[in-house]
Amino acid sequence: MSRPRVCLLLALCAQGFALAADSARQVFNVADYGAPRDASAPATEAFGRAIAAAKAAGGGVIYVPPGKYSSGPIELFSNMTLEIEAGATIAFPVARLPFVKSRYLGVETLAPMPLVGGHDVENVAVRGRGILTTGDYEAWRKAYNEAYEEYLKSRGGAVSTHGDESGSANGPRWDYLLQSLEAGRPITAEDYRAAAAELRPSFVCFMNAKNVLVEDVRIQGAPMFVVHLLYTENATVRNVMIETYPGPHANGIVVDSSRFVRISGSYVDTGDDGIVLKAGKDADGLRVNRPTEDVAIANCTVHHAHGAVVIGSETAGGIRNVTASNITAVDTENGIRIKSRRGRGGTVENVRFDNWTMRNVGTGIVVTSYYVMGGESSTKEEPVSRRTPVFRGIAVSNVTIAGAKKAVDIDGLPEMPIRGLRLTDVVASGAAGLSARYTDALELHRVQIDAGRGPAFAIGNAANLELDAVTTAAPLPASPVLRLVGTPGAVLRNSRAFPGTSTFLSVEPGAMKSLHLVGNVLDNARTATEER
Repeated sequence: MSRPRVCLLLALCAQGFALAADSARQVFNVADYGAPRDASAPATEAFGRAIAAAKAAGGGVIYVPPGKYSSGPIELFSNMTLEIEAGATIAFPVARLPFVKSRYLGVETLAPMPLVGGHDVENVAVRGRGILTTGDYEAWRKAYNEAYEEYLKSRGGAVSTHGDESGSANGPRWDYLLQSLEAGRPITAEDYRAAAAELRPSFVCFMNAKNVLVEDVRIQGAPMFVVHLLYTENATVRNVMIETYPGPHANGIVVDSSRFVRISGSYVDTGDDGIVLKAGKDADGLRVNRPTEDVAIANCTVHHAHGAVVIGSETAGGIRNVTASNITAVDTENGIRIKSRRGRGGTVENVRFDNWTMRNVGTGIVVTSYYVMGGESSTKEEPVSRRTPVFRGIAVSNVTIAGAKKAVDIDGLPEMPIRGLRLTDVVASGAAGLSARYTDALELHRVQIDAGRGPAFAIGNAANLELDAVTTAAPLPASPVLRLVGTPGAVLRNSRAFPGTSTFLSVEPGAMKSLHLVGNVLDNARTATEER
C-alpha cells in the first residue's frame, strides 16, 4: 500500500476513535431536565440540574437542542462540555450576580461571576453552532442600581455612551481601589465588595483551568470581556464569531496570564480590542507576576475594534513567545498594537506578526510606552526599575496597510528605548507615514510608505538604526521622504527615490558625516540629501 494511502487511513482511524470517544460520553439534554425551549420561563434551574447530574457522573455533555432559552450564569465543572446545537440560542438577562474572585482589567479583585465558565477545572469545552447572547455594556452597568447612581453622581449626571470612559475606568469605588493599591494603603473586604458592584462580568471565562476548548459558537452582546482565558493552560479558541460592537471593555478574545494558547479561524467585531494578550496591571500585576506566553494566533478577521491583535497594556507579568499570522483588520482604530506605560512593568519579547492586511484603520502598527487607560493620566520620566515596561525582539513582516490615518507609530521611553524592533516587507498608504522615537536597533527592510503629508519616515533618537530599501512611491513636493534627528551611525542602504522626489534624506546640521549610505539610487531626487 502506498505511503499516502496509509497516512490517509491512519488519519481516518484517528478521527473515528475521537468521534467514538466523544459519542461514548454521557449526554445530558437540558430539555429532559425541564428547560422550556421557547424561553417562556427561565431555564436556569434546568441547566443546574443537568450540570449536577453530569458532575455526579464524572462529566459529560450538557446538550442544548434547537430552541430559545433564558438562563442565569452557567457554571461548568471538569470533564464537561456545553454543546449548543445549531438553532439554539441562550439569552442571559441583565441581573445582579454573585461576586467571585477574578481579575478585572489586570487587577485581582471580586467581580460578578461570568455568564458561562468555570474555575479550577480541566477538560472543559463550550462548543456548537448555537448563539450566546446578552445585553451590552451600558445595560449591564445598571445591574447594581446603587453603584450606578454613584457613577452618575461622580460624573455630574452624565451617562457614558458607547465607550467614553475618560473620566473613570468604571466608577468612584473602583478608582479608589486602584489608587489604594498603588499607594500601598490597606484595603478591606468591604472595599472590594463596593468596587465589585461597579464592574461587569466576563461572558465566557475560565480561570485556573487546563485543557479548554471554545469552538464554533456565535456570541452577541457582552457586558465585559467576551472570551476570557485567565490563568489558563493549554486552551484553544477556534471558529468563533463575536459580534459585540460597540461598547467599552468588550474585548473579544482575552488571553490573561495564560500559556499554550491557540486562536484561529475566528471573526471578531467589537468595540474594544479584538484579540488581546494581558499579564496584569501596575502594583497588583507586579505582585502576581504571571506571564502570558506561547500563544499562536492565525487566520482571523477583526472589525471595528480598538486594535485587531493587541499586546497590553496590562504587561506586568511579561508577555512572550507570540505569533499572529494571516490576519485581516477592517475599520479598526489600530491594526497591530503593543502598548504599556510607566508603572506597569513587565517585558514583551519574542513576538512575531506576519501576513497581515489592513483597510481603513486608524494606525496600522503601534508600539507605545505611553498608553493612557480610562481614569489614568500621563506619566513622568522615572529611574528604570521593575515598574519600567520593556519591549524587545519584535518582528513585523509581510503587511499591507491601505487607507490608514497613520501607517506606523513607534514611541519608546527615553529611559527604556524599544529594542530590536524589525519591520520587513511592509507596504502602507495613509494620511501620515511612519514616526519613531527612542529606539535601539530599529530595522526597516523593504518598507514603502505613501503618505498624504510628510515626511513619509520621521525617526528621532534612534541608536543603531538600520534602513534597508525604504522609499515612497508618492513623494511630496515640499517634504523629505526621510527625516532623521538624533540617529548617529545610522545605516541607509539599497533605497531609491521615485520620480518627483524633492528631498530624499534630511538630517540635522552636522549629522551627515556620521551616517553610512550604501548602494542607494537617489538620482530622481532634486536633492538627494540635506542638512537643516
